[in-house]
Amino acid sequence: MGVCYKKKFVAFIAVVASIFLCFSSTVQASQSEVDRLKEESKNATQKVDDIKNKKKQTQDVKNQLQGQADSLSGQINSLNNQISSVTVEISETEENIALVQADIETLNGELEEIQNSLDVQKNAMKLRIKYMYENRTTNTLVNFMESGSMAEFLQRLEYMAQITAYDQRAVKKFEATQMALEQKKAEVEEKNKQLSAYQESLEFKKGQLGALVGSTTSALNTTNSQIANTQAAIEELEKQQKEAEEYEKRIQKQYQDAQLALAQKLAGEHGGYSGGYSTTDEETLLLAALIQAEADNQGTAGRLAVGSVVMNRVASSKFPNTVAGVIYSPGQFAPVTSGRVAMILANGPNSGCQKAAADAIAGNTNTDALFFFTVSYAQNLHDKQVAAGQEGFFG
Repeated sequence: MGVCYKKKFVAFIAVVASIFLCFSSTVQASQSEVDRLKEESKNATQKVDDIKNKKKQTQDVKNQLQGQADSLSGQINSLNNQISSVTVEISETEENIALVQADIETLNGELEEIQNSLDVQKNAMKLRIKYMYENRTTNTLVNFMESGSMAEFLQRLEYMAQITAYDQRAVKKFEATQMALEQKKAEVEEKNKQLSAYQESLEFKKGQLGALVGSTTSALNTTNSQIANTQAAIEELEKQQKEAEEYEKRIQKQYQDAQLALAQKLAGEHGGYSGGYSTTDEETLLLAALIQAEADNQGTAGRLAVGSVVMNRVASSKFPNTVAGVIYSPGQFAPVTSGRVAMILANGPNSGCQKAAADAIAGNTNTDALFFFTVSYAQNLHDKQVAAGQEGFFG
C-alpha cells in the first residue's frame, strides 16, 4: 500500500462510525440481500460473457461466409474471363469460316469455268472429228489417193496427228486442272467442316460457362443473403450486449450500495471495552499475531485499532467472550483461515504488535467499533467517491 493509502486506512479505522454517517443509504442492509445481489451480479456478468461469445461465434460465421463470397466472386470473374476468351475464339472462327466459305465460292467459280472450258474443248474436238470424218479427211487411203505426192500425204498425216494431239493435251490439261481444283475444294470443305465443328464446340463451352456463371451467381446471392442475416444477428447481439452491460452495471452498483449499506449498519454497532479482561500470555500472543497479520504496516494507531476491535467484541454479548473465541470464529479473519496467524505465532509476533495487543487488553483502545472494513470495501468506497467527482479514498 502507498503511504497516503496507509494513513487514510488507519484514520478510517479509527473514525469508521463517523465516516459512515457521511454515506447514508436507503439500500436494504442485510447479508441475504447482499448475497442475492452478488449472485445476480455474477449472473449478469455471465450473461454479458455469453452474449460476447455468441457474437464472436456469429462473427466467425460471417467471416467464413465472407470468405466464401470472395471465392465465389473470384470464380465468377474467372468464368466471365473464360467466356470473353471463348467469345473471341468464336468470332475468330466465324471469320475463318467466312474466309473458307469465300474460298469455296471462288473454287466453285473456277471449277465452273474449267468445266465450261473443258466442255468447249470437248465440243470443239467432237466437231473437228465429225468434220474430218464427214469430209473423209481422216481416211488414210483417201488422203493418199488425193495427195499429189508422198510429201503432201505425210504432211496431211502430220497435220491430223497434231490436231489430235492438241485436243488430247487440252483435254488432259483441263481434266488435271479440274482434278486439282476438286481436290483443293475437298480440302477446303474439310477445313470448313472442322471449323464448323470447332465453332459448335466453342458455343457448347460458352453455354456451359454461362450455366456455371448462373449457378455460381446464385450461390453468391445465397451467401450474401446469409452474410446479411449474420450481420443482422451481430447487430442484434450488440444491442443485447449493450442492454446486458447496462443491466450488469446497474446490478453491480446495487450490489456495491448494498455492501456499503451493510457495512454502514455493522459499523454502527459499537462495543464499550475499557479494560478488566483477564487474559493469558497465549491469548496476548494470539492477539499480537492477528494484529501483525492484519495491520503490521499500518502504524501504531492502525495496530491498536485491530486490537481494539477484537477486545470490543470480547466485551459484546454478540460475540464470544474470549480473545481466542473471537479470533477463531468462522469466517471472521482471513489471516486465520489462510494460516498466516499460525505462522506468526510459530515465529513469535514482533514487539510492536505485542505492545498493541497489551494496550488493547489493558483498555487503552482507540475505537469502540465492532467491525473494520476490508480492502474490497475500501475499493468500492473509492470508486463511489471518484464517480461523485471526489479525490477517492486511495488518493
